[in-house]
Amino acid sequence: MPRNRQQIPREERTGDLLAAATELFLAKGYDKTTMADISAAAGVARGNVYWYFDSKDHIFAAVFNRILSREIRILNEEQAGVDPLSRLVRGLSDMRYSRPLHQAMHDRLPHSEAVREAHNTFLNWIVGLVDECMAERGLDDAPGIDAALVRDVAVAVFEGAHVPNDWNRPAHEMIRFLMESVMARSSAAKGPKR
Repeated sequence: MPRNRQQIPREERTGDLLAAATELFLAKGYDKTTMADISAAAGVARGNVYWYFDSKDHIFAAVFNRILSREIRILNEEQAGVDPLSRLVRGLSDMRYSRPLHQAMHDRLPHSEAVREAHNTFLNWIVGLVDECMAERGLDDAPGIDAALVRDVAVAVFEGAHVPNDWNRPAHEMIRFLMESVMARSSAAKGPKR
């Protein structure tokens, strides 16, 4: 006999719903996935999903936050001591499978505060690693380098790389190129080491 809602810890049930939602969003996309699909896949009565998540946007935001948290945890464990640029490139490369979710996220941004918060969390992670990279190389306050502009361009490159088309290179490749170009420019401006 299946356990009822009171017998299953909230964290376990939430995890079941997020796992089911992740699989469905990746397979069918945001628009074609319904709360009924998620509840059925997780083995939760349809109305009970709303005990855990207020809306489809809330579960979507939670899925994206979970993917990012997992990637950050993996990078912290496997890439401890590795330079920030390599961690950023690795993280973005690892998360390429979630690209359709990021595209759907853009469609939901004007309609959902929860989705906007999840999107901002993701962009703040990118900006944080760009800042670490700049600080590591002494570029955060280097003459001739506008750190805020570098951050903005990195985010714009990432966001632009996720516009559906056939000619974009992967975002992680373009961001590596951007950051290496900024670092090379700064090194050239400083002149040879003595």
